[in-house]
Amino acid sequence: MYQITKGLITQKIDHDTVIFDAENSMLYSLNETASYIFNLLKKHKSIDEITEKIVKKYEVSATKAKKDVVSLLSDLKKKKIIIEEIRSKK
Repeated sequence: MYQITKGLITQKIDHDTVIFDAENSMLYSLNETASYIFNLLKKHKSIDEITEKIVKKYEVSATKAKKDVVSLLSDLKKKKIIIEEIRSKK
């Protein structure tokens, strides 16, 4: 599971999302599909849950959807927009 990095300012504009990282003075823009995935991440959805929703919404194969989701998550991690949640063991 992933969480959105604290301190980012996000704004939805039409179907896109703009993210401002004030600490690093960086501005990112997510297209409609990336915005949809980003919003699912904000709801703490897993990669499999996101993939399933992408398959239904955009009528693509599960293989392509998962590849695209993983690629976007990798990019968001590199840009430090998301981080992996650290789950404590019970």
